[in-house]
Amino acid sequence: MLRRIKAEQLQVGMFVARLGGPWMNHPFWRSRFLVTSDEQVEQIQAANVQDVWIDILKGRNLPTPATPDAMEDEIETEEEPESNFEDELERARELIKTGRSLIGNMFGDVRMGRALETNGALLLVDSASTSLSRHSQALLAMARLKEKDDYTYLHSFSVCALMIAVGRTLKLPDGEVRELGLAGLVHDIGKLTLPDSILLKASDLSPAEEEQMRRHPSAGYRILNEARLYTNIPLDVCVHHHERVDGRGYPFGLVEHEISVHAKIAAICDTYDSLTSPRPNHQAWSPARAVEYIAVRVDTLFDRRVFKAFTRTVGIYPLGTVLRLRSNRLAVVCGQNDDEPLRPRVMTFYSVAASTALPPQLIDLSHSEDTVVAFEDARQWGYSDEQLMAMYAPHG
Repeated sequence: MLRRIKAEQLQVGMFVARLGGPWMNHPFWRSRFLVTSDEQVEQIQAANVQDVWIDILKGRNLPTPATPDAMEDEIETEEEPESNFEDELERARELIKTGRSLIGNMFGDVRMGRALETNGALLLVDSASTSLSRHSQALLAMARLKEKDDYTYLHSFSVCALMIAVGRTLKLPDGEVRELGLAGLVHDIGKLTLPDSILLKASDLSPAEEEQMRRHPSAGYRILNEARLYTNIPLDVCVHHHERVDGRGYPFGLVEHEISVHAKIAAICDTYDSLTSPRPNHQAWSPARAVEYIAVRVDTLFDRRVFKAFTRTVGIYPLGTVLRLRSNRLAVVCGQNDDEPLRPRVMTFYSVAASTALPPQLIDLSHSEDTVVAFEDARQWGYSDEQLMAMYAPHG
């Protein structure tokens, strides 16, 4: 990701991606390089170079500007060609590994009483956004594959990616979508103030523990407020993502017109990822079961407009969902049909009648007489999410 700065802002540790003006006006024969000395900085400035484009994913960045508008003017995203699903899955795997480390360090600092530092978080948001630009589904599919021990960190990253994707579906401005991504990363940061005896408890919380848990949005708001964020969206999402449109949420019991669209997006994305993730007191649900859970609570707990955008983003039957077909075969969803969301593209792999695996067969249900009977839990048939992904990845 490129950021344009003035030559006088250049510092050692920045990665130069492009120098303004013809190459013969400056002494650098390479167009891309890491600035390693004050002498290089002085040479560029002495060559009357006005503008420098730095790659903020490969080198040092400037401090975050005071206002989002200033930041948006300076950031330029390189055009990313579309990627096929398999290739983007591998990039997403590496991004999630990097994100897990970055979020772990960020949360560790907060636990130690240090102020939250958001520059690294914004780079992670931008990387997630770039991945979603290359392929709209790969990162979302990969982010769902998390272990119970990684839930605290990767839940935040998954919600970040989902909120970016839904924000785009709603056609929110790019700067607002970026802030949504940051909000997703920090929405649960208040849980860092809770003891592991509550966070990792394998049984139901006691009334006293539940009361402590319900304080985490307010605790998160205090943490973010102390960090002096440049935008109110992460603050709003942090404190309001458990509010519900019928007033039964917490901490304030707000009703529909009192809740921002950003908090409504967070409510659905947070719930979906929580339900589809393994946690100490919860076995992961299938994606379709989680969508169904949210669907039957639209207009009571969740906002209808945002839910429609969510299903346009991930599908009624999200990628990786196992379906039972009328032909008594099991199939995994490997693609959506926007015009017929209840008839996705699937890969059949198992005969229920014969209790045996089948050679994989790709079927577009929008052009088939076969139909969906129900969604299934893959684990009950002996298949892991990773095995299913290996089947549908070449066709995603």
